[in-house]
Amino acid sequence: MRSILPVPRAGHPSSARELPAALLLLADADADALADRLHDDLLQVLVVARYAADAAVRGGDPTVTRDAVQEALVALRRTVWQLRPRTGPGLVSALDALSLQRVAARLPAPELHLDGEVAAQLDAAGAAAAYRLVQAALAAAGQRTVVVRLTCSEDRALLDLDVSVPDPRAWSLRARATGGQIVVGRDRVRLLLPLVDPFDRSVPSSALTERDLSDLDREAAP
Repeated sequence: MRSILPVPRAGHPSSARELPAALLLLADADADALADRLHDDLLQVLVVARYAADAAVRGGDPTVTRDAVQEALVALRRTVWQLRPRTGPGLVSALDALSLQRVAARLPAPELHLDGEVAAQLDAAGAAAAYRLVQAALAAAGQRTVVVRLTCSEDRALLDLDVSVPDPRAWSLRARATGGQIVVGRDRVRLLLPLVDPFDRSVPSSALTERDLSDLDREAAP
């Protein structure tokens, strides 16, 4: 590990007072990235389905149309699943489901070493930040197997990944918003998050909660 990633001076918060504005800009950037992804991937699949439908109207094989529409539907539902994972409750279950998704996509599953008791002591913001960091790291890793470790040190959870993540300065903002911090090194990243009393009802529980799957969701979920 090297040093705690500094927040850049230009265009980034220099104090806690400026953090909300920086997070709003980050949310806008995330929305732009999602729009690009939808345009470059899902929209192209829908265009193919539209051409197949036009061909069917002119007497073409309707089975081709059905298959094209189904492919578009599955692609869309997979994207929705990635944006809002449907898993069992808690961070451990969410990361297990993410691992299965990688296997279904014929990508290496991450090597998970997760302390369940530590995961249970993360609040909603911390659990969500940890999940999204792993998700981003896996997406950037491609065919590489990523080792993920969740441990604790005193009153903080330590999430360690043996891979770099895209846009680490943005992750520095996210970490600060949860009351944590991020440490980066060469092909390594550590997210430090505060722990809470799991029996403290005043603290929002994990946002990674179980959701029911419809038949189409089951068909589409990787």
